[in-house]
Amino acid sequence: MEDTVKKEALRKSLAAALAYFDVFDYPLTLPELRRFRGQAETADGDVQDPDFSDVLDALSGLPVGVSDGFYHLKGREGTVAERRLRYRSAERKFRRARRFAGFLARLPSVRFAAVCNSLSLSHAADGSDIDLFVVARPGTVWATRLIAAGVLAALGLRPEEGNERDRLCLSFLVSENALDLSGLKLPVDDAYLPYWVATLLPLYDAGGLLKRLIAANSWIRRRIPGVRLQDYAQGRQIEPRRPIAPLLPAFRLFDTAARDFQSRLFPERIRRLMNRDTRVVVNDDILKFHVDDRREAVTRAFRERLAALLPDA
Repeated sequence: MEDTVKKEALRKSLAAALAYFDVFDYPLTLPELRRFRGQAETADGDVQDPDFSDVLDALSGLPVGVSDGFYHLKGREGTVAERRLRYRSAERKFRRARRFAGFLARLPSVRFAAVCNSLSLSHAADGSDIDLFVVARPGTVWATRLIAAGVLAALGLRPEEGNERDRLCLSFLVSENALDLSGLKLPVDDAYLPYWVATLLPLYDAGGLLKRLIAANSWIRRRIPGVRLQDYAQGRQIEPRRPIAPLLPAFRLFDTAARDFQSRLFPERIRRLMNRDTRVVVNDDILKFHVDDRREAVTRAFRERLAALLPDA
């Protein structure tokens, strides 16, 4: 009886992973299925990973196909070719992201930088931009964004409407005071944010920030129990750089002026949404400019797929 209950729980958790990533046309390998298996929120605690044989056994009870080692929903074989195509586009984008991370590493305010969204899975469309997540020292978020965005603008590398291919987007910066991102979840259900955190791919870590970020966001393991610290260590980090430390006091002195200057330049759609909910959050510790926030649509599509996979659940 206990084995049957465990198998059913595993079947549901694997269905959650398959349903979520199918929203993005992203089939999963067997190790990815085990790593990204989902579950309803439960109490914190270590969860033992199932054996691959148990994963395969649980999959046998789901309408799932396998093509060239990738697992996908029935009738979704075409996502395998899509994943391979996007992988090739992603490699080019990673090279540009790592070069810019080298610049960020020289700023004394920057403590951590990672790629996020589809690129962190090597699944970026050819015409897409490069989304970055940056952690800065307290009291320097505004100055950091102004300098980094100014450099990108001078180089013609900021995204523009109709021209986003391989451009670098700085739409999400936080300070070390705001490493716990749970407060940014949607109020009812948010399938997106836990996976967004779980798939961050570090490019630069000034020392210990990755461990602090993971510890601050341990809540994601209630939804994705297979996430482990070593998964993050597989990133494409640049070699540690020596930041220009004497400039740090200037960054802090400049931060208020940088805030006032950038605030005056906000477009109307930013002003309209600012701090109304978690799409656009603007304060001295969080700069999050996700006007076209897809989380509700993604969560809805995920729930529809999951219900089709588990009609009796």
